[in-house]
Amino acid sequence: MAFKSYHNINSATDGTTVTLIRQGESAGNLKSIVIVSVDTAANSCALFLQNDTELVPYYILGKTSLPAGATLLLDSDDMLAFNNSSSGYSLYLQMYDATTKLNVLLKK
Repeated sequence: MAFKSYHNINSATDGTTVTLIRQGESAGNLKSIVIVSVDTAANSCALFLQNDTELVPYYILGKTSLPAGATLLLDSDDMLAFNNSSSGYSLYLQMYDATTKLNVLLKK
């Protein structure tokens, strides 16, 4: 699967845990992640890295509440750098509500 910069996520149809970058994509380091709540209600989400063999999550962003219409920018290069090779990690977005609607923008 090729790297995808833009994600329009609805947990009702996509599930509550969504893969943003798959292990082995070799996407390179991210410069920023923007998470936008496009819902009419507040939602909570988290971002984590996980090696798909070990299945141990490493949270970049713990459970964080986003008010309706809010935008969260993560733009620390050293925080967003991770090994995305076939022996590295996948990047996941976890949502805590079955009706969460978020846009996620990944910049390399």
